[in-house]
Amino acid sequence: MTNAKVCPFCKETRFINNKNFGLPVDECILYESEDLYIGVDISPLMRGHVLIITKEHYYNFYELPRKIKNEVIELQKELKRIYKEVYNSDILFFEHGSNEPGMAGSSIDHAHLHCIPYDGDIKEDLDKLLGEVIECDIMKEDNFTNEFSYIYIDVLDDKYIYKVDKLDSQFLRRLIITRLKDKEYKWQNRCKKEKSVKALEQTIKDLKGKVSIPFY
Repeated sequence: MTNAKVCPFCKETRFINNKNFGLPVDECILYESEDLYIGVDISPLMRGHVLIITKEHYYNFYELPRKIKNEVIELQKELKRIYKEVYNSDILFFEHGSNEPGMAGSSIDHAHLHCIPYDGDIKEDLDKLLGEVIECDIMKEDNFTNEFSYIYIDVLDDKYIYKVDKLDSQFLRRLIITRLKDKEYKWQNRCKKEKSVKALEQTIKDLKGKVSIPFY
């Protein structure tokens, strides 16, 4: 865990990038509790692209206390239900799990889990690109240490981590965009395009008011 001076996910500067690009701010928050919130991605890869984000500044989801991990698990269950209802789709969760600034392809070193409607399987591509994979649910298991950075994917209830070091920024975004036969993957450029703005606004309409879990 560390402190961030200007972080677009921390409370004091939350969604500062949305403000800078003239995009919706408060409307993007779909769920909020004491420890977590869900926000619409600033530059959705597709309709339904949201982020589960920690309020406190952690580097990655592996670091989270058990209490917060339990809430993430409940949110994942709720999002799976909602995405079946709204998008008739399964859901892919992924994380660039940096353990220090700029590692694992992370462009923002604050724990955030991407959630997108996605019926493809990117594991084959990741196996070729990254090599050894470990079956591991980082929300439940503690069978590896946090001494390395990682890529984490959770698709169709199968959960994997890849031990990685330095990767190109937004590594997974680029991989998914390529599979979708699109070109612009960098959120800094994509968020200014009409297609991205429409996807953001439509995601708000699709999901606003739908995400809730008891006891949080």
